[in-house]
Amino acid sequence: MANKELPMDMGLVDLESAYCGANVIIAKPIEENGREDVVEPVVSLERRNGEDKTSSDVQKVIKPNLKGDRLNVALLVLLYTLQGIPIGITLAIRAYMQNKKVSYGQQAKFSVVDLPYSLKLLWAPLVDVVYSQRMGKRKSWLVPVQFSIGLSLIFIGSNISNWLMENDTHMTALTYVFFCVNALAATNDIAIDGWTLTLLRRENIGYASTCNTSGQALGIAFGYVLFILFESEEFCNKWLRFTAQKGGIVSMEGYLYFWGIMFTVASTSIAFFVKDRFNQADKISKINIKQIYKVLWKIINLRTMRIFTLIMLAYEMSFSSMGSFVSNPKFMEYGVAKEDMALVDLSLIPIKIFIPILISKFTSGPRPLKILYKTVPYRLMLGISSGVLVYYTPYFISGEYHNWSVYFFLFYELHRILRLVLLVVVYLSVRSFFLRISDRRIGGTYMSLLNTIWYLGIAVSRISALGMLNLLTVKQCSTGRATECRFKTVNDEDCEKFAGDECVTVLDGYFVEVVFCTVSGVVWYLALRKVLENLQSREQSDWQVNDVGLIYSVSQE
Repeated sequence: MANKELPMDMGLVDLESAYCGANVIIAKPIEENGREDVVEPVVSLERRNGEDKTSSDVQKVIKPNLKGDRLNVALLVLLYTLQGIPIGITLAIRAYMQNKKVSYGQQAKFSVVDLPYSLKLLWAPLVDVVYSQRMGKRKSWLVPVQFSIGLSLIFIGSNISNWLMENDTHMTALTYVFFCVNALAATNDIAIDGWTLTLLRRENIGYASTCNTSGQALGIAFGYVLFILFESEEFCNKWLRFTAQKGGIVSMEGYLYFWGIMFTVASTSIAFFVKDRFNQADKISKINIKQIYKVLWKIINLRTMRIFTLIMLAYEMSFSSMGSFVSNPKFMEYGVAKEDMALVDLSLIPIKIFIPILISKFTSGPRPLKILYKTVPYRLMLGISSGVLVYYTPYFISGEYHNWSVYFFLFYELHRILRLVLLVVVYLSVRSFFLRISDRRIGGTYMSLLNTIWYLGIAVSRISALGMLNLLTVKQCSTGRATECRFKTVNDEDCEKFAGDECVTVLDGYFVEVVFCTVSGVVWYLALRKVLENLQSREQSDWQVNDVGLIYSVSQE
């Protein structure tokens, strides 16, 4: 059979479109970042029952080789570590709110600060097409955005003492400011994700998920865990000082100042010492803003993308009350000190860093989403066990079984480890799937769309779970009056006014949510698992619009 000539603009070879029934395919070198990426010969097509395998069945065997990419991997780890700092600081603010007994309604209001990660798709196309060629496509956004984050953290540090109190005006100001910081961090995430797709060679792209997970784990640890411990007077006096003193060794103001300065130093260093090389993907810059949004709209309207969005939204709603976002405040409400929780989080840092490295080879295969739906039963069981642990927390912390509190914390530690391992595995599998189907030529926009689908489900489910806690909780005055209380501040005032006593929880809304999420998770597993399995078997062309129209015509120039 006569061999067809491979198009010169092809990246990785598509088996069906390049050779239909051919025996051997030879790929051409690809010039990226000033290096030659050579795709090794692809295995021949095998026949099964007289039919050719599809390109999704035939895998291109490319062995990872970090030679020449080690500095790029180190750079990605640094960038993702900085990316995790604002997330960690936001978690620290939430821990302070819970420690100050801020109502769940106010905490749900503050949760709005997470929305920029879901809304970043609105401005992601700008990051792909608007930039300074002299400075570089990704540095044009990354450097000023990181510098702005640094200045914002310094500004927050000078006002945080006044903002961090349960007052509508102050809480609104705090929410607005952190919303802006997370909007900058989301923009930074767009630039880093887009850079990742071209910074590493194709055979090393699987390391991008590991860099993301390990780097963000370090950043969250620096921004949240270490701060909670070093700011705690009890922890510092017990473990770090010889004589007891008032306050921790760091303050929230000083910690914010420190990271503000670190962001400004990092952005300046990247501006002067890191090169953002031109590559073939930058030809997309010839598309104007209107055209790139048109391409984005076409991608959103792909049938595969619409189905995937609905499935992932339903998936996150099934675990909304079972994650640390809702269960951790409940553990603190039921008696676990924030310092003890921070110590547990500190012990989990090595797992967050090294688990991605150990399991990356299992999540970077051709069917990464298989791990996501296979872990659903185990995540549901851990969600139920989380509800059980929350229920028995008062008995082991200050109740009749307080002498056994050590065993309680051992079970709590084991529970957190198992939950974290499953969460990391799911995150890596989804991230690997995103990297596999993304178009490198509009990497920032494509990855932002996929991440938006993921983060939107997380943000909506978290806000809903927190916001519904008070509505689903039933309280009564401890004197046995029939007066039913719904909202905490009104409850306490009514009980003190009419009965001279306090409100007692009859039914905690958290346990109602655990039951609801367990049922919805079982329904998701039975009804949508096969649909998701079918989606990841689809051809890459079913997820992209790069084979026809505007992007393809630009790539030909």
